[in-house]
Amino acid sequence: MKEDCVLGATNKNEIFNLEKRVGAVEQAIIDIRDKLLGRPSWAVMVIITMLSSICVGLIVKVLFTS
Repeated sequence: MKEDCVLGATNKNEIFNLEKRVGAVEQAIIDIRDKLLGRPSWAVMVIITMLSSICVGLIVKVLFTS
């Protein structure tokens, strides 16, 4: 009988530790989701890349053709 109580206490501690770990994993998933939601869309990235390329091209043209 006493053995059952020790096993129950051990299981209770393991369950408590697992619940803490699950909470940490849930928080990590929420953090990752929030970071991904803050990213610009692919269309915005293409536009930014094109504008950057055009600006660099114009700067190079002005500097090396004068």
